[in-house]
Amino acid sequence: MTTLIAGANAVLSNSSISIAINTSLAMGQTVGVVWLALGEDYSAKISPAYLHEQKSWAKCDDGVWTLNLAEVFGQGVKSVQMVIYAYYDPNLAIPATELADIALTVDGNIYYDVPVKERHIKTALVLELYERGGQYKCRALAECTGVNLKAFGEHLGISLYEKFPQETSDTPTQRRPVVGETWTGTAFAIDSHHLLTCHHVIDGASVIGIRQQGRADRQAYVVMSDEGSDTALIRVDEPLSCVLPLAQGQVELLGESVVTMGFPLSGLTSQLQVTSGNISGLLGVRDDIRFLQFTAPIQAGSSGSPLMLATGEVIGMVTSSITNTQNMNYAVKYQLLSALLSSAGVANAHTPHTAMSTPELIRAHKEAVYLVGCRA
Repeated sequence: MTTLIAGANAVLSNSSISIAINTSLAMGQTVGVVWLALGEDYSAKISPAYLHEQKSWAKCDDGVWTLNLAEVFGQGVKSVQMVIYAYYDPNLAIPATELADIALTVDGNIYYDVPVKERHIKTALVLELYERGGQYKCRALAECTGVNLKAFGEHLGISLYEKFPQETSDTPTQRRPVVGETWTGTAFAIDSHHLLTCHHVIDGASVIGIRQQGRADRQAYVVMSDEGSDTALIRVDEPLSCVLPLAQGQVELLGESVVTMGFPLSGLTSQLQVTSGNISGLLGVRDDIRFLQFTAPIQAGSSGSPLMLATGEVIGMVTSSITNTQNMNYAVKYQLLSALLSSAGVANAHTPHTAMSTPELIRAHKEAVYLVGCRA
């Protein structure tokens, strides 16, 4: 058997080939495959083949793909590329899984152990098929990235949209907002001109504004945004009057009482909403160390809300909730938020605080929390 390393190639025996995918992940449930049929300029020549949308030239049966290269290359295609990706779960604001432990066996005699060794890899270009000198060949690739399939396709200039395996009419797959579409979230001030919110709140927005009752709306601009941690830093021109401090050092969080305030369900009410709960876990979905779990109830629009201790210190930012569960909610940890601010050169002043009752806490800090309105 021929064993490939990244960048190496091998000759294929004929135009009809089989490619088996060996992985510890649930193929078709947590990870998917798409085949890109590209022209001379590496633009899409014909529509891609997915697990959920197979083509006559690319079919899959029980994890084994059969490709008819003569058929696809006969349509003016110059290169066929294989992309493996993690599905975006519509019940979460974070990907369902990360890529790892993937190996390919081509025609039973070419083996490639894909070097997906880093954390948080969501999309990987792993194989290229092409024709040279009357022979079909394969080349092992290892272009791994932390962005999802949609963003990876935008990088290539190709529209790619996965369909989540359990998608129903009320659990739509991730998509780009259409022009004119509006939506809301929450943000909180971190210094006199900057606010923190979630990446998925501002993603796809051409116009972003912040609002508080009784005050004029302000336009905001994206400074930094990171899909992997679902964090974003936005800026306004006019100074903000109230700022929330991030926690510092090591804080014993498990079981700690927390309060969150934000603007969920803004279509029903524009009032600031407050909920309380506890830190119920120190890891996110599938033991992701970037997130913690809490029980304070949240709703759509809560994303970007500060998760606060009785001292007013922010120990997390609300990002997601698992539907059909009892308050399994997640927040980005304050250490990661601090790192984001440091990378942007933004300082967050921290002064000692004493514990307050919940009404005192809200009165002291509510002016730092804003409704975020976005329009595509």
